[in-house]
Amino acid sequence: MGGEGFTEEVIRLAGEEIRTCIQCGTCSSSCSTAHLMDNSIRKLIRLVLEGRKREALASDSIWLCTSCLLCTVRCPRGIRPKAVVSALRQICEREGIRSKDASFERIFMDQIRSSGRISEVLLSAAYALRNPDAAVPIMEMGIELLSRGKVSLDPGSVSGMDEIQRIFREFENE
Repeated sequence: MGGEGFTEEVIRLAGEEIRTCIQCGTCSSSCSTAHLMDNSIRKLIRLVLEGRKREALASDSIWLCTSCLLCTVRCPRGIRPKAVVSALRQICEREGIRSKDASFERIFMDQIRSSGRISEVLLSAAYALRNPDAAVPIMEMGIELLSRGKVSLDPGSVSGMDEIQRIFREFENE
């Protein structure tokens, strides 16, 4: 799929309003993990609109989005930048492009499988133990998120663990 087809696919997945992006950078300035990203969310949108598929899909930023939705809430044009990131992830997965950091995905899925939800604190701690080079940025981000009340030390619990386990079994059988 060429650049034009790529742009159209992302727009189909994330919404026509992407075409109205004015590159103001509100999404990027709202992003709590922007300082960890190789390309800002604003730049990812520009890459999509310019049909620069290879650069967009190679960006580590796709995998660093925490889905907090601040970018979406604050966008003055009503664009859903998180939907763009999700579309890029979906295309990556279809094309067999995996995160350069598959250990994060494994930790994430293990938590869902065992408790039905993610504890950002436990997820970050487990990831930092497996990736000591990432420990300092994770701790910095964690302190910032804790001070803003964006994460909790108590992950709580969920009902319906039987259904979650069933989903995992079906997924593994595919």
